[in-house]
Amino acid sequence: MADIYSQPLTDDEFVELDELLCSLDESLGAMDAAEMDGFLTGILLLPQEVSPSEWMPMIFSATDIPGEFADAQAQDRLEELVYRRYKQIDHQLATLQDIDPITFDVEDEEGNLLDGEEEIIALEPFALGFLHAAQTWPGLLDTEESDLMSAMLAIFRHLPPEARGDMEEMYEELQREAPLEHLDDAIADIAQSVKEIAAVTRGFQEEKKKEAPKEKKFKKTRRGPYNRR
Repeated sequence: MADIYSQPLTDDEFVELDELLCSLDESLGAMDAAEMDGFLTGILLLPQEVSPSEWMPMIFSATDIPGEFADAQAQDRLEELVYRRYKQIDHQLATLQDIDPITFDVEDEEGNLLDGEEEIIALEPFALGFLHAAQTWPGLLDTEESDLMSAMLAIFRHLPPEARGDMEEMYEELQREAPLEHLDDAIADIAQSVKEIAAVTRGFQEEKKKEAPKEKKFKKTRRGPYNRR
C-alpha cells in the first residue's frame, strides 16, 4: 500500500486545503494556501530539519492560541493536506524539479483580473510565508554566502512594500536591471532561485558529468630504414 503522505495534492485538494484554512477562526490570522506554500518552501530550504510539530501550528495561528477545528476529522484532514504538500515540495527539491507556488487570481477594485506585470502581485503571499520561515529559524538570513542572498532576493522582491524593510533599495535595483513582465516569468525566476538555494543549504544539485578522457594524438612520422623500431 502506497504511503498516503507521498501522494501529491490534486487540483480539488488544493481548493479543499485553502477552504479549510480559510474556515479557521479569522482572528487567529491563519495563513492561506499561498502564504503556507512559501512558508513550507522556506522551511524545506533550511540546513537543519524542523519538526512538523513545531512549524505546523504556525500555519493555523499567528497567535499563542492554537488554530484548530472542533471537529477532529476536519482537523486531521487539514493536517494531512498540509503535510502532503510539504512532502510534495520536498520531493520537487530533492529531484531538482521546478517548484510550483500556489497563487490566486488577483482583481482590481472593479473586479477585473489583473494581467501582465500587475499580475505578479499574486506572489506576495508566497514571499511573506518564505520570509516568515527565514526569520523564525537560522540558516538563511544569517548566511555569509553572497550567492545564497542573491538567490533569496529573487523571492523577497515580491514582498509588499511594507515588508521590504532595508531591502527596498535592492528591490528597486532588481526592478531596473532584471524586470519581470508576466507572472509566469516571475514563477520561473523563483523556481530557479529556489534550486540555487537548495544546492547550497541542502546539497541538491546535478552531478557534474565527467569529461571523457581526451584521445591522445601522436605525431605521424615517415619511417625510413634508420628510424624503424
